[in-house]
Amino acid sequence: MGDRLGNQSYHGVIMSFFNHVQLHKYDITDKGISEACYDELVASGNNSTEDQLRVLADDMREQFKDYMRPLFS
Repeated sequence: MGDRLGNQSYHGVIMSFFNHVQLHKYDITDKGISEACYDELVASGNNSTEDQLRVLADDMREQFKDYMRPLFS
């Protein structure tokens, strides 16, 4: 993937989705991406309850996967 897109282009795509966290610090698993999304929501000032944040983070994870899907096709 790095050869086709170039590392800088790939990095720019992820950075446009996550503005407050560095995705490379998280495991690239559903659980890890959900945690990154949770941290992103908190860092962006979202003041929902813990349970709401977890639901939002899981939804954001699925949005991120959809966002990234074209890079792998």
